Amino acid sequence: MKKTKYFKIGDLVIYGFLIIFFSILTLKIGSFKDIKGAKAEIWVDGELKYVYPLQEEEKNIFVDTNLGGCNVQFKDNMVRVTTSNSPLKIAVKQGFIKSPGEVIIGIPDRLVVKVVGNSEDDSELDFVAR
Repeated sequence: MKKTKYFKIGDLVIYGFLIIFFSILTLKIGSFKDIKGAKAEIWVDGELKYVYPLQEEEKNIFVDTNLGGCNVQFKDNMVRVTTSNSPLKIAVKQGFIKSPGEVIIGIPDRLVVKVVGNSEDDSELDFVAR
């Protein structure tokens, strides 16, 4: 009686390659830096109006916009828009943001609240889209 092999040599090579590939991928993903948000930039009508550090204690500010204004709240190293005069209040519904790159956008108010990090890599370009 002839003995049959369960795996062929090509199967073993492919399985070995996949195991090595996913092991390296797992190690690379685990080595990403966790960058925390350091400050919030508040843009109104395309111009940078305010830059506030994220802080633990609660702070409320009023930002004047073309629809009357918005209240912005800083609390527990997060930021959110609490009130807005826009009809749909989309900026209010977005809630708190805290990670670098997250934004709150209020279209009718022309308001953008953006969290930026405090990293050395911020000055480098990631890509340029044309």
